[in-house]
Amino acid sequence: MKVRLFKLDSHPKQIAISKSELFVIDGSFFLDFSRPLKRLRWFGVLNRWFGHTASLLVPVIHQGQGNSELIIGIHRNDPHFSYVLALWETHYPSTVVPPTTMADGIKIVTDFAAQLPDNC
Repeated sequence: MKVRLFKLDSHPKQIAISKSELFVIDGSFFLDFSRPLKRLRWFGVLNRWFGHTASLLVPVIHQGQGNSELIIGIHRNDPHFSYVLALWETHYPSTVVPPTTMADGIKIVTDFAAQLPDNC
């Protein structure tokens, strides 16, 4: 699925991300510029050291999380691939914007499944 990047009026300093047409109110995921972007490279096999970048492992954070370990994959043929790379070059490293309200684990998992279904 293709990535959708957008801004929310309620979180003007963050970039929201989704891979579905569904948008969950109070359950958005944002690009997490506090963690490094990882590249998967192709040189006969997928690896992290040699070859051209085939996909990205992109850190994301739920709007109700203080820190996160969630990542999503973005393939090279996605129209936003190069834009995500450029965003990381511009914004990494940054601090996490603290959430206004904390979300529990069930909400985070259900919101992840709804908005980023191919990464579950």
